[in-house]
Amino acid sequence: MTLLARAAGARLVVAGTALACLTMLVGGCGTVAGSSASSVGSASAAPAGSASADGPASGGSAASPPGVLTPAPATTLTAPPAFGTTDGVYPCPLSSVKVTLGLSQGTQKVTYQVIDFTNRGSKLCALSGYPGISLAGGNPLAQIGLAATWPTNSPPRVVILNPGQSANSLLQISHASTYPRATCDPVRARYLVIAVPNTIGFVKLAYRATACAKPIEILSVSPIFLGSGG
Repeated sequence: MTLLARAAGARLVVAGTALACLTMLVGGCGTVAGSSASSVGSASAAPAGSASADGPASGGSAASPPGVLTPAPATTLTAPPAFGTTDGVYPCPLSSVKVTLGLSQGTQKVTYQVIDFTNRGSKLCALSGYPGISLAGGNPLAQIGLAATWPTNSPPRVVILNPGQSANSLLQISHASTYPRATCDPVRARYLVIAVPNTIGFVKLAYRATACAKPIEILSVSPIFLGSGG
């Protein structure tokens, strides 16, 4: 199944949903350390490369729209809410999860970005549910706009990973340029901030996009599935 075909199905699930009253199991904060990906605490993750959601994904870097000058709010960067339960299976600790950007495709209005989660530990562990994802930028680094929404009619599933195995989640990013400027308040983002379910902390991956500083739902994310998502 191609990414766009999968994304078309995911869009039917995630469109119009809001954050449900689910238990928020992650928290933490961090600061920028260069342009490489990093996480709070002892874990770190290396991005597959910088990406952009300013336009269709074509392997190149799209420039931010002119006039996008509003800085991100100067607040403390925290982990976006994530949700999951591993039903008694040993959960993957953040130190054992390598988070990278997978395949990216898109249209003039939407970018579909695969997020891969690889078990780089030495023993079997499990992931489940929905990662927490938000865009971040500014100085000091802060979350921009709303975190990604989750589907309400797709129950979490437990994904068991042997060492070296991967799982993935599909992130849908609606382009800020599709909204009126006054409604969106466009802001340059430099990172995706990703919280892995059942862990404490978050991972930052270098990622260029134009986000909405106002509370517009431009991000939605699927549950975690087994496989690399390619």
